[in-house]
Order: sequence, then C-alpha cells, then structure tokens
Amino acid sequence: MKSTAVILTGLVLVTATACGTNLSSPSSHAAEQFYRALAAGDGAAACELLAPQTREEVEDSAEAPCRTAILDEDIPAAGAVTGLHQYGDQAQVRLSGDTAFLAEFGNGWKVVAAACTPRGERPYDCKVEG
Repeated sequence: MKSTAVILTGLVLVTATACGTNLSSPSSHAAEQFYRALAAGDGAAACELLAPQTREEVEDSAEAPCRTAILDEDIPAAGAVTGLHQYGDQAQVRLSGDTAFLAEFGNGWKVVAAACTPRGERPYDCKVEG
C-alpha cells in the first residue's frame, strides 16, 4: 500500500501543475471499461482490468475470488470522463462520479486504485487499491 500512496502523491503533485490532456486515451478507455463492467455486474471483466497487486488486495481483504469480491466493494457509479492527467505509464482519470488511478503494464492499462476521494494536500483516500 505504501507504493500506491507514493504513486498517488506523485500524481497529485504533478496533476496540480500540469495542463489538461485529451480525455480520450487508452488509459481513460480502460477506466471506462472497468466501470462499465461493474455497472453490468461483470466482476470477472472488472477484475481483468485491475492491476495485479490491486486484484490480490481485493481478494485478500474479502477472502473471496476477485470476481465476486469486487462487486461487493463500495465503488460509485463513474459517469463520464471529466479529466485525464497522464504522465508516462501512470494516469489519473477523473469521472463525474469517481476518480481512478491507472498504470500501464505489458498487457495494457490497469486500474491501480478506484473509489478515490481527494483530501486536500494529502494523498487521495481510495477504497480499492493495491
């Protein structure tokens, strides 16, 4: 979890000083797919879009397979992408109902943290993270 806090802190600091980006990108598309899978009740598809450590944390904390555990998490409905800040292989995707953090892996963009709430100068508080 310490590495997630460092990533989130770094993204917050860089985001605060960066210019906006095109809202359509592979990272924002992955975030939208994740939230669509959740809305459809497709836990298996949602878990395929989680970063490996995040998926492991979901399973460990629920003591259940990710495909069922992720649907029990209190992840808000996302809505439309309202902001995207991408820096190399890290991204923050703001949606009208949530904020997610993603990282690029060899097999594409994956959700590192979701259900994230800003806390001023402190790192985001995320209900789902690895």
